[in-house]
Amino acid sequence: MALRSLPLASLAGVFILVATAGGGFVLWRDADVLALRMPTRVLAPTQRTPESPRDAVEHFQCNRCHVVPGIEPTSARMSENCVTCHQAISAGRLDLWYQKAELQKWNEHLTHLVRTPDLGSLGQRVKRGWLTSWLQAPHVVRPLYGATMPRMKIGPKEAGLLADYFQVTGEESGEPARGDAAAGRALYEKNACASCHYRGDSPLESLRYGAPEFLGPSARRRAPDLRHVRSRMSLSQLRSWLVDPSSILPDTEMPTFPFTPKEVEDLATFLREPLPEVAAEPRSPYRPRMLQREVHYPEVAQKLSRHLCFHCHSDMTRPGDQGPGNTGGFGYEGVSLDLATRDGILRGIKRDGQFRGLPDRMEDGTPRLVASLLARHREMDGQSHPGVLGMPMGFPPIPDEEIDLISTWIEQGAPE
Repeated sequence: MALRSLPLASLAGVFILVATAGGGFVLWRDADVLALRMPTRVLAPTQRTPESPRDAVEHFQCNRCHVVPGIEPTSARMSENCVTCHQAISAGRLDLWYQKAELQKWNEHLTHLVRTPDLGSLGQRVKRGWLTSWLQAPHVVRPLYGATMPRMKIGPKEAGLLADYFQVTGEESGEPARGDAAAGRALYEKNACASCHYRGDSPLESLRYGAPEFLGPSARRRAPDLRHVRSRMSLSQLRSWLVDPSSILPDTEMPTFPFTPKEVEDLATFLREPLPEVAAEPRSPYRPRMLQREVHYPEVAQKLSRHLCFHCHSDMTRPGDQGPGNTGGFGYEGVSLDLATRDGILRGIKRDGQFRGLPDRMEDGTPRLVASLLARHREMDGQSHPGVLGMPMGFPPIPDEEIDLISTWIEQGAPE
């Protein structure tokens, strides 16, 4: 009997060993996923004024959204990085550790920040003057990307330091494009460039956070609006891109077309033609409507605060990162704003050492929280309020009916 049981005992030992090793591998593989449930360090500015290019990259937390070569970590941990977390959800990396209902809800809401531009070859794709100006007053470059550069607290010096870090030095040489613009237009149409690109005709001003247009084909979402080509790229950069885009940006979805040198020049000439300026009709500021029903916190949480706002505004009791809207980031000091709970919303932001509570009204009587949601609409029109940051920062404005909802809730006294 002992002789017969020995192989079984050995097999059992092998099985236990393999199971232990396998379990250890899974824990090692998913360590970043498990860290989502744990407290994390505060990813916030550590000094008031960056003095070097590396200081600037760390101060403005470029690795919170982007992969940044040359710093450690090149990309912030999943608990501090919206993009890598969203990518992990899409890839099924959280399936083992979270409930099916949670995963289903998250996948349904994954519209924004599913990827961000590669910064490794930035110096081959944009002009320095454009970049430093754009960092200080960002506008939408990719209309269907679903996110844009946040409006950071940044001046000319800091913008120059960021350009230095990414080795963006190119400017316009003054050489004119010498092609045939009409022939370039014909090439543009023949190669169906408009199937991915807009050229000053995007529907951006009508799009709101979560719009289905942001879920279109990847190539369409990543494609920049070509109305900005002249200001954004030098002629030499544009030529190089048209010849072989994948040599500049390996993961680009822009095809490499077999253009002749003349066709490259014709297309570059057409793309650099200034578009006629169409004066936009000024839109009257939106005034939230008072809903004719009582609004309670669970509805506000479901549609806004626990769906969107808490990602950047949470308190220290929440596992993971508390977000730049609480501990500080993008050049701003922390205001300890917690939008993950009703109590946190009632407490409000911390200003001059005191929590201001709700509604914390502006001079015109608008609650500050509502004013920030309205300000994001104006920012998309190229206007900014010196004392109010538009929210959600870096995203399209939320729909008017959701502003009505939270405004009504506040004016009703924020019922539970």
